[in-house]
Amino acid sequence: MVAKRGSQHHLIVVADVEGFGDRRRTGPHQRAVRDGLYKAIESAFGSAGVVWSDCYHEDRGDAVLVLVPGEVDKAVFVETVLPTLVTRLRVHNDTHPDTQRIRLRIALHAGEVGYDEHGVTSSSLTLAFRLCDAPPLKIALAASPGVLAVIASDWLFDDVVRHTPGAAPATWRAVSVEVKEIVTNGWITLPDHPYPAASDRARAAHRTSRPGRPSAAPGRVVPRQLPGSVRDFTGRAEHLAALDALIPPEPDQYDERPRSVVITAVDGAGGMGKTTLALHWAHRIQDRFPDGTLHVNLRGYGPGTPVTAGEALSGFLRALGVAARAIPADVDAQAALLRSLLAGKRTLLVLDNAHSAEQIRPLLPGTAGCMVLVTSRDSLTGLVVTDAAHRLTLDLLAPSEALDLVTGILGVERAATEPDAVAELIRLCARLPLALRVAASRAAAHPHLRVADVVTELADDHTRLDVLSEFADERAAVRAVFDWSYRRLPPEQARLFRRLGLHPGPDMSLPAAAALAELPPADTRPLLAALADAHLIEPTAGGRYRFHDLLRAYAADQARRYDTDEERDRAVEAVLTFYTHTARTADHHLYPLISRIPKAVAVPDHPHTLGDLDEAWTWLTTERANILAALQHSARRRLDHHTIPLARACRFLGSAGSPHESIDAYESGISAANRAGNRAQEARLLLSREEIVAGLGWWDQAHADLDRAAVLAGQLENPELQTQAFNAQGVLLLRQGQFEEALRWLDLTLPLSQGIDTGRWEAVVEGNLSVAHLGLGHVQVALEHAERGLDLRRQVGDITGEAWALTHLARTWHQLGDPDKAIALCRGAIALGHTTPLNRHNTVADPLDVLAICLHQLGRTDEAITCWQEATAVYDDAGYPNKSAEVRQRLHDADPGDADVTVTPR
Repeated sequence: MVAKRGSQHHLIVVADVEGFGDRRRTGPHQRAVRDGLYKAIESAFGSAGVVWSDCYHEDRGDAVLVLVPGEVDKAVFVETVLPTLVTRLRVHNDTHPDTQRIRLRIALHAGEVGYDEHGVTSSSLTLAFRLCDAPPLKIALAASPGVLAVIASDWLFDDVVRHTPGAAPATWRAVSVEVKEIVTNGWITLPDHPYPAASDRARAAHRTSRPGRPSAAPGRVVPRQLPGSVRDFTGRAEHLAALDALIPPEPDQYDERPRSVVITAVDGAGGMGKTTLALHWAHRIQDRFPDGTLHVNLRGYGPGTPVTAGEALSGFLRALGVAARAIPADVDAQAALLRSLLAGKRTLLVLDNAHSAEQIRPLLPGTAGCMVLVTSRDSLTGLVVTDAAHRLTLDLLAPSEALDLVTGILGVERAATEPDAVAELIRLCARLPLALRVAASRAAAHPHLRVADVVTELADDHTRLDVLSEFADERAAVRAVFDWSYRRLPPEQARLFRRLGLHPGPDMSLPAAAALAELPPADTRPLLAALADAHLIEPTAGGRYRFHDLLRAYAADQARRYDTDEERDRAVEAVLTFYTHTARTADHHLYPLISRIPKAVAVPDHPHTLGDLDEAWTWLTTERANILAALQHSARRRLDHHTIPLARACRFLGSAGSPHESIDAYESGISAANRAGNRAQEARLLLSREEIVAGLGWWDQAHADLDRAAVLAGQLENPELQTQAFNAQGVLLLRQGQFEEALRWLDLTLPLSQGIDTGRWEAVVEGNLSVAHLGLGHVQVALEHAERGLDLRRQVGDITGEAWALTHLARTWHQLGDPDKAIALCRGAIALGHTTPLNRHNTVADPLDVLAICLHQLGRTDEAITCWQEATAVYDDAGYPNKSAEVRQRLHDADPGDADVTVTPR
């Protein structure tokens, strides 16, 4: 570097690395950052023809000062160096770890610089350093996803940038700068994430409206009242974009001004991060509002008394320069004065933590150009309806956003060492932003504490809220944040909220909530709507409601605190009675020909009616998760009078769930029946489970269940149970290909089945006898039994049984050498199967398989392949991989001569 004396004119460049002193950056990391910074700057300067050795530069630790020779074309420099620098920084970042990546602030100015034996000095240098340290520039870079934020002095923008199309002057934004002794103006651009282009008129308005310009009104006040935002804000990209889209356009000679004030209401449950989002966004865009940013915490929820409209208005008026003695005493007059002061201005108002629309309305501007951002736990429906506010509701973070938040707090390296523990921490915190911050910060603040240790503390449902609430600051305690919402509820809403926390399942319908509340549904509906408006419960599709997990735990905790044991037990009994009674009713609609579930519980005070099979099926499939949860709840608490009938009512899972769900449900019922000494129900549940496990090929379990059921049936001397047990023995042997032994059992069963129930059991045994004879090659005898079974099925109106019988008859005719007749029978079975949702693996997939075999035998291969593909899809969906595998093998083999028709007994 050449020693100089005197004064010279230079383009002044100051570059500062964001977060250079971050504790995660060790010495080697910082050296890598400095090396990368110099390489990127030198390369970028070279792109504009600037020779690095001709520049004076000084290293300032995390910053670099560069003086570019005065003869360099400043316009070429600005339009060339900045985009090149972005490229070089990105290349560096893509090839280095997070701790060595660079995000850069740059200040540009030009002026005289003095040289002496100590280096360089001048007021222009001081201004450049102050610009680089300006809060608006730091905020702009922090809010940008890019790597570079640039601020130019007012002089450089007016004399160079404004006249350089390649520098995209429309994307620069004017800001006020107050750093130490410097009060000035600057222009910010984000080269790799540019602001929307502004018009010449709008930029002129910026220049004339900023303090410090000769044309500005003397003494004009531009308030910037926003409190600080969190450093590690993450996620919510869609919400930020939605807010960006609502920013009113700047006045332009070609555009009409917006007709009304833009009002956006951000609502959501406590701890969702509404304030965090609002402040992060407002900091990011407040330069779009040159007349100021007003902020007030209305204390609608939380410690302290809510702020009155008069208090908020007085604060705003003082911030706008109105002397205290000049503020009217009357609230209406204060509101009118505020509207007058904001008329024709572009001001952003952030009204945080409001409790109602009434608290907000006096604070609203009256003319266009301003924007109001409101946050509240209330849905503020009145503001949406009467003031045309835009509603933006915050929900739980997406899984990826939750992971980003926790990783940002823990640090990348630490989070990477315990990925499973981090995932479990996110699950236990229910992706609630406040809970995630509390839990992750707990680990981050104690280096000796593993994430897994925090997870262990959170694992207990009864103490999780306590762990997340161990802070002196109420705003950082999850329980306290929930308390602020709960305490605002009227008594009847608070009672319902506590009761809903006792619900065993993941969501609930209005009738289920009414059962818990011990109220009629009509009286419960408005209470649920009020809780939803307060974001203490979330409405979902189909008129249903759900909690997020931490609010559910809080509601249950409130029930334990404020309701007696007797009150809680009565509420739980009521909702279990609702599920047991309704499931039993639905089961009777679905299976009118099969043994009915005994009436084991009382009728609910407000029973849920189901008119027909379709309504019953819809209710069972919609409530499937809740029925299983109610069953598990009653089983854990040994409420056998619920567990047994609920388990019996789970036979619909054979058509709507998975075989494993059915097995688990029957296991709970079998244990309860055994414990209660109810041998008849134990036998029925054993036989139900045996049918499922046999279908999966679990032979040992099937034999054990059958043996126990047969003993119980013998002890009870119950003909129907004995018929069912004997038939099941025969069917199990058929499944294993032991046709002779199966025939012996079924021959014993046929006389037992005659005259039992509606005649359905006789039809079942006839069909299984046909399967046995067909397996032994007695095709004509098999045909006779099959036709008798089909006639009996039709007589009793057993649709699913008729579809099975038609399929088996088709197998028989196929063996008799008449594939055309078999095809017709299969098509009839499939048509019947499509009329009922039950047992589709039997009523649709089985006849499709047989149909495909017959079609393939006739050389209609394409049709056969289509049928086999449809059959495998149904088997897969129903949870029968063994059957699906058999069909896939046939698809693979496609050999009509050797094709064997698989028989599925009943």
